[in-house]
Parts: sequence; structure tokens; C-alpha cells
Amino acid sequence: MFADQVRIFVAGGNGGDGSASFRREAHVPRGGPDGGDGGAGGSVVLVVDAGMTTLGDLRQHRHHRARPGGRGAGRKAHGRNGAEVLLRVPPGTVVRTTAAEGAAEDESGALLGELMIPGERLVVARGGRGGRGNVHFVSATHQAPTHAQKGEPGESRWIELELKLIADIGLVGAPNAGKSTLLAALTAATPDVGAYPFTTTSPNLGVIELQDERRAVIADLPGLIEGASEGRGLGHAFLRHAERTRVLVAVVNGSAADPVDEWLAVAHELGEHDPALLERPMPTVVTKQDLPEARAAWAGVRAALRSQGLAPIAVSAQAGTGLGALRRALVRALDEAEARLAAEPPHGAVRLHRFDPLDAGWQVIAEADGLRVRGRRIESTAARTNFDNEESRERFQRTLERLGIDAELRRQGARDGTPVRIGSVELEWGDEA
Repeated sequence: MFADQVRIFVAGGNGGDGSASFRREAHVPRGGPDGGDGGAGGSVVLVVDAGMTTLGDLRQHRHHRARPGGRGAGRKAHGRNGAEVLLRVPPGTVVRTTAAEGAAEDESGALLGELMIPGERLVVARGGRGGRGNVHFVSATHQAPTHAQKGEPGESRWIELELKLIADIGLVGAPNAGKSTLLAALTAATPDVGAYPFTTTSPNLGVIELQDERRAVIADLPGLIEGASEGRGLGHAFLRHAERTRVLVAVVNGSAADPVDEWLAVAHELGEHDPALLERPMPTVVTKQDLPEARAAWAGVRAALRSQGLAPIAVSAQAGTGLGALRRALVRALDEAEARLAAEPPHGAVRLHRFDPLDAGWQVIAEADGLRVRGRRIESTAARTNFDNEESRERFQRTLERLGIDAELRRQGARDGTPVRIGSVELEWGDEA
């Protein structure tokens, strides 16, 4: 099944806990701490697969979790790193954050990246770092630390994948204009064809053979109707695919009651979606010339289209007439598109990097029933602290004091028993917190 939009949940694996162990062997006096580090959690990574043209596989499996890292052990043994989860996606996939299913829509829709070139990778949920073992916390004044870090939680989020098909040529026109029949005549593709509107409900792809063993990927996009750019009909869901085609072919239904007005309505919807679409090379064909009414109207249709700056070609996909002229026009249009592309910088994967003021800093926010400390660094420190261990609690308290968070919590009214939340950790404020 063709699918060009899907929402999935991705979660990186948690990092493994570091070990707080001591070397205890016969005839080895004062062995000391030898706790190893935890392994890193696996990440969830999108990888572009040139052979894919749909996101349908991801609709069957919506939740993807990477494995956690292994725990550290004695003798400085390092925990095993969690394996990555690789999700294959087609070229032209756009990745955004989104709200969880059933929740209110996330209006921000933050862009995470665009994947265009086969083999490119995008990490969408990073695995957590492994905790350090107690061997790292030995000092001249503290020879037997019992403190070891817990593993860092992996990232988790809902993301939305949107596919914008990458094709060399796109066939655009009104419903029942003959796009699928034309695709079948030009390529080895076998789309379903019927004598009624909206036969095509998803894009069809084929490979067209041109001169000098040249090939191009051609896509038949579902029919557009007036108001498509505002959500009417079926074609509005596929306007996005026209964005990634280098050449558009205007397919005009020669047997329509008013072929020119029908095409102008389609052109208007293309321009409403993206005005740049109308600036691309656009050969024009008038189809169904095997029908008497289409042949009778051809002279008037040709004159009207020429007045719009177009150079129409009369074709009959059933009889095979006009296809040679169309192939030659496609070669010229592709050459023009390639010349334009050569003048532009190469477009690979696009990733959006945002400055987060709380990445290294912090902020204390008053909530209805307590206080919350925000900040990536302090939240990570809290997640990696074992609060069941007295030494670990003391180290965390010193971190709060060193960063000035302790003083700010007191200034905002922290008292014995006040809940203090830091990331997913909830503490109760007290003199020995």
C-alpha cells in the first residue's frame, strides 16, 4: 500500500548503570574500586534506501525502541553498548516532531531534517550515555568511593514522516485527463485505469526510456480539482509530490467540455500550493486524440493554449500517436532542468539546528504544588544519580550548590517537604536533600 505520511514513536535505549564494586582477591591487599562503566543505549536512526517509494512499512510497525546499554561490572568491565535500530525510508522523506496520538496537535511541528540522498542517516532518538563506574571517582582524599552513575535515559518522541516523491518527471492534470494511460504508454508501469474520475488514488511510478540509453523516473500524480490547495478532492494530499519533480507535464483532457479552462484550474491550484511549480519546464500534451470530439476540438484548444504561452502536443496513448514528439520535448525539458540544477548548490540532507538557552543553563519554575528545575545538564545529572546511595546524594547536593540552583530554590520558597522536580526525578526538599 502506498503511504506518504505516517506518525511513529521512537525511543533510544537507556544507558547502562555504572558499577560500584571493589576488587577483593586473596593476596591482593587494598585492591580498591574497580567498577566498570555502563554501555551506551542504542539510537533510532533513519536511513535512506534508494529502492523505496513508500512509507507503508512503517505503518505496520509504529513503535520503535532501541536496546539499552548493559550494566558495568567489576574488574573494570564495560557494559555492552545497545544496538542501533535502523529504519529504512525512501528519498525525499521530511521528518518533524509531533504530538502523541490522541493528544492535541503539536503546532510547532519542529523540523528535524530532510533526507534526500541514498545512504544518508538521521538520528531521531539518541541513546543515553552509560553511567561511569566508581573507579572514576577515586581521589587523593577519597580512596574508596561507593558512588557510581546511573545510565542516562534515551530520548523518546513522536515524529511525523512525510514523503515527497523524488521523480524526474511528474504528470499533472485534472481527474480523468489520461495521466495513468499516458504513463502506461510511455513506460512498463501498469497502473489501474478506468473511465471515471479519481481512478488513481496514489502516485504511480515508471521508468521512461529516452534517447541515447537515457532513462528518467516519471510519476503519475492523482488528479487535481478546483480548491485542491485548500484540501478539496484527492489531489490535495499529493501536491507535495510535485515539489520534488524537476519537470512537470501538463496533461490536458482533449475530450473535456472545456479543456483549456479545466487545465487553467489545475494550474491555479499548483500556483496556490507553490508559485515556483509553474516556473519549471512544463511540456503540454492534449490527450485522447483517438476520440472524434477531441480531434474536432484540437485546433481551437491548440490556439487557446498557445495564447497562454504553452506549446501543446496532440497525443493518443491508445493509438500511440504523438508519443515520439512528447519524448523529444521531455529530453529538452530535462536538459533545461539539469542546467538550472547545475547553477544551484547541491541539496543533501537538511537538518535544523536550534540554539537552546537551557542546554547548559537552568531555570527554576514555580508550579502549583512545588518547584521545577529545567535545564538539559542538570536534568541529565539528576537522571544519572542514584539517590539510594548517600554518597551520590551528597554529590548531587554539591552540584546544586555549585550551579547556584540551591540558592534559587530557597529564594523561591523551598522549605522542608517542598516537592522539587528535575526532569523525571521528584525530590522532597530538606536540609539533607
